[in-house]
Amino acid sequence: MPPEQHAINILTALSFFANKKTNLVLDVLAGQTPHENEKFPKGELNFADSGWRGFYHCHSAEDKDPEEHGHFHLFVCCGEEQWTHVAALSIDNQGQPRSWFTVNQWVTGANWLSANDTLILLDNIQVPVESTITEKFLLSMLGLYHDDLSELLLERDRRLTQINAGANMDDTLQDRDVYVLSFQPIALQERLFQSVRK
Repeated sequence: MPPEQHAINILTALSFFANKKTNLVLDVLAGQTPHENEKFPKGELNFADSGWRGFYHCHSAEDKDPEEHGHFHLFVCCGEEQWTHVAALSIDNQGQPRSWFTVNQWVTGANWLSANDTLILLDNIQVPVESTITEKFLLSMLGLYHDDLSELLLERDRRLTQINAGANMDDTLQDRDVYVLSFQPIALQERLFQSVRK
């Protein structure tokens, strides 16, 4: 799917949310008050069984950026009943995307793949018609930011190699002093404008 189609999907979702006076965070919370590390929605996002999974959660005020409300963790299927974490999408206090970031393996416990192997799975992204409006938004964000996520994942692996410095990689992947491995701010309105102009 070309970037401009992903941009149209995102604009359609934003228009839907605006008309309903809501946003994607309020959509997944469904009127519930989030507690620290509680996953939303209940049962996770399954993206119409298209090979993706995700959930939204918040950290305590002491453990997060004051400008962040919470973030979506997004996973892609990498084998039978196996999932790998692609990236997290940080959401601000107004319910809008603010940045992408990657995390160390211990954070999600997902199967660990190299950046290159993860990118092969990211290349095959589709947006099923049966997906919810929030799922379509998130899948199209992955598609629209494909090239950025490629660099984000490559930077993740470079950073991990620097931290590892010849140590046992399994130990490094489980090192709880290592949380975020790469980070990239988002200017969504500018990206959408650039995409629909092409």
